[in-house]
Amino acid sequence: MADERTDETISRYRVLRDGSVALVVRGEPGVLVSVSVPPPLPGTAPVTHPFATATFTATLHEGTLGSLLREAPDLAAFLAAVERAGFTVEPDA
Repeated sequence: MADERTDETISRYRVLRDGSVALVVRGEPGVLVSVSVPPPLPGTAPVTHPFATATFTATLHEGTLGSLLREAPDLAAFLAAVERAGFTVEPDA
């Protein structure tokens, strides 16, 4: 059966540090986009994740957030770990 979720049912969050957005994440499997590395070469698969589609927007925090994302079993655990690490999580409208 096809996935019947609509864009409105997908959880979206902004992860902030010191008032600046460090990551925008959606709770669906997808691609991880980095501001610190160039896009994949043609014919090369992008980096994907089983429960998140994310765009890292702050090079300074990308390593920490990437590690937390790789270690988390699901989006809720990732967001909790992010908050424990001192980031702020806000719903992204």
